[in-house]
Amino acid sequence: MGKVRKDITIISGIILAAFLFWIIPLLLNERADMNDGRVRVFQDGEEIGVYDVLENQSVLLPYEEEHYNLMVIQDGKVSVAEADCPDGLCTRQREISRNGESIICLPHKLVIRIESNKEGAPDAVTY
Repeated sequence: MGKVRKDITIISGIILAAFLFWIIPLLLNERADMNDGRVRVFQDGEEIGVYDVLENQSVLLPYEEEHYNLMVIQDGKVSVAEADCPDGLCTRQREISRNGESIICLPHKLVIRIESNKEGAPDAVTY
């Protein structure tokens, strides 16, 4: 019975350590990106706008003359609230908030990407 208890303790310790090694960099990376970042918007390969990730706003992004996407920046998170594209996949993508994340709308040739203002900031953390 004592050997089983030791095994459970060791396994629990390993699981806890793995969780901490996963969650701590994730939280530190998200906090760093929230303090300084920008949202860059590209359409058909050309940059059409740059927005501060900390400034709450809604931006209408027109495509051709009759189509649009409505990008919402709220509390450091970016999402597409509305779009008149045929599949609507961009509206169902999760909010983005960290360096290197993006939302893409293929029918409207739209890419919304978060980038850090820091020069040479990493988009991932590796150990």
